[in-house]
Amino acid sequence: MTTYSSNIQFLTDYNQWLIDMMEHVDYGHIEAGYVGDEVVFKLADEQGNEFYTASAYNPQYEAEQFLDGVNFDNTGYILMGMGSSAIVKKILENKTEAAWVLIIEKDTALVKKFLEEVDLSPYLQGKLQRIIILTELMGDISVVLNTYISSMIGYYFLQTEVLRTFASYRRDSQFYVEMTESLINHLRTHMTAMGNSLEDTLMGMTNELKNVPISLKSNRLTELKDKYQGKPAILVASGPSLDKQIPLLKAVKGKALIICAESAFRVLLKNDISPDIVCILERGTNSYDLSVKGVEIPEDTALMGLTLMDARIPRHWNSFVVPVFKENIVHSHQMNQALGNLGALYNGNSVAHLNYSLAQYLGCSPIVFIGQDLAYSDDGVTHSKHSFYVDESDEDISVAQRKQIQSSLQEDKDFFNRTVYLDGYYGGKVKSRELWRQFLHWMEHLVRVMPASLVINATEGGADIPGTVKMPFAEVVEQYCNDPIVTIPELFSQLSPIPADDEIKESFAGMVDFFNEHLGVMEGIIQFADEVLDSLKQLQGELADNPDGNIQLLDMKAGRVLRNVERLLKDILGDPLSNFFFRPLVSNYHVKMNPISRVSSIDRLQVILKNQSFLLTRIIAGKKQVFEVYEKGIRESARELGYDDDEFMLNTKTKWEIPDWELEEEV
Repeated sequence: MTTYSSNIQFLTDYNQWLIDMMEHVDYGHIEAGYVGDEVVFKLADEQGNEFYTASAYNPQYEAEQFLDGVNFDNTGYILMGMGSSAIVKKILENKTEAAWVLIIEKDTALVKKFLEEVDLSPYLQGKLQRIIILTELMGDISVVLNTYISSMIGYYFLQTEVLRTFASYRRDSQFYVEMTESLINHLRTHMTAMGNSLEDTLMGMTNELKNVPISLKSNRLTELKDKYQGKPAILVASGPSLDKQIPLLKAVKGKALIICAESAFRVLLKNDISPDIVCILERGTNSYDLSVKGVEIPEDTALMGLTLMDARIPRHWNSFVVPVFKENIVHSHQMNQALGNLGALYNGNSVAHLNYSLAQYLGCSPIVFIGQDLAYSDDGVTHSKHSFYVDESDEDISVAQRKQIQSSLQEDKDFFNRTVYLDGYYGGKVKSRELWRQFLHWMEHLVRVMPASLVINATEGGADIPGTVKMPFAEVVEQYCNDPIVTIPELFSQLSPIPADDEIKESFAGMVDFFNEHLGVMEGIIQFADEVLDSLKQLQGELADNPDGNIQLLDMKAGRVLRNVERLLKDILGDPLSNFFFRPLVSNYHVKMNPISRVSSIDRLQVILKNQSFLLTRIIAGKKQVFEVYEKGIRESARELGYDDDEFMLNTKTKWEIPDWELEEEV
């Protein structure tokens, strides 16, 4: 068996596509050199200068220096460049078996040559497959990277070591700079998406259940697909540049679909502009208190808000309401399924993302951004002078809410409020915040994965939005906003009537059955968590009573407990609903545990058990909260729809069997 054949048999789980594609890759131009047991490769940089990918004198010493200070008890390592056999072998030799190694090497030929020359079988045989290799063959590596980071594998990289080799600076340097930036952005987005608050998750679930009657008795998003095909849409955000666009925006009313963010709603109304559509994304009470409370809703303005919005908002609106399920939030996705697929959109964490997703779904072209600064103005202003962020004349906004608004915009050491600098609309750099940078990254992602025929940034200020065409708003109006569009009342008059009462009741019953079944899976998982926690507490007690006891016996018992905690976590992450609710706890656990994954001492074991005990206790308590939310939400929705709440109620039955987990043996 060749070295290559020996290596690839241990890489098939996560690299089979690459292995298949490498069959046709020629690597004859790459020269390998041997320094003792190590291999280095001769390459040429962009200027044609030849160099070796590692030290030609002592690659092992170089690897030791390169990896000095690396925590080999961690669970994830990202290696930029695959030119040093000594570095790769030392990582594989010293990491824990469960730890992952993600290798990013642009040159596929170098990867193939490496696997032909370097025998990795001593480090891979008989062990878990935990190596992923990404190369330029995969096209947009950023998309592939995001797929892994967003999966269960991503949890192992929440505390990771990013290692960039010497060769990656000599050749394709810009590629590795972009990969590093992309990796950081994906990790930030992933961590933000996981959330850090069970209370926020419960609030969204509560609102979504309260809005079930609205979802069933309103028009469906699915009916609106491509209803504004080829018509211009103006997406209005509340950045400081909006103020100069107001006069032109008035002129395009009726000639372009005006879709505004919730924070821009009052701004437009103060300027006698009734938007065609208002999008609502936030789940908190401030969305109602700051954007809707006390507002007389225009008769020609539709609400298209996420189903997790404050339940008062759709009930305050006129008859033009279209609930929107968020495709990439598990609970919302499942609720949409449970109710019969009423319509969902893929979008990010800013209402501006929802505006774009909706305009793209409606078939609008061009899609035009205004007020989308995502940066401070030259004089340090964050929002339009008419917005509640700046204008203090709104009597409906309390003093406490004013303080909360101002506090949210203060620069401080908080991660999301820290100052960053972004590429500007007019070039150069503009001052921004970390939160807005993440919003920008998401917008760039949406424009790429949900393309429209033409996306224009007519903000005329703030940050540059990659993937968009810059154009003055006056030019947009002159070129694209000339013909009348269908008004919202006209559009809704063309839609199908609201379903009959018996159809609504059937849909509601299907939803209750759906969640009784899916929550039954969570019920079974929590039963297993109870069993594991009992065993863990028993081990903690033994350690406390006899810290100098039989080390071999303690190690055996600890190993079983740790394996069962890992099995439990896999079950949680494998169940969409459990994963959705518990992932803030699981991510927090991994952040604490990833750097100390190896049990190297009794003290280390006690710290690990303490973290696991906290996790399991919170998961068990969290399940009780989830069930209480569903029980109350289903009953309230049943009563609002006029049904007997004893006929429709939460009644889960365990749909998941506790595995034959490893019980302690009597010794």
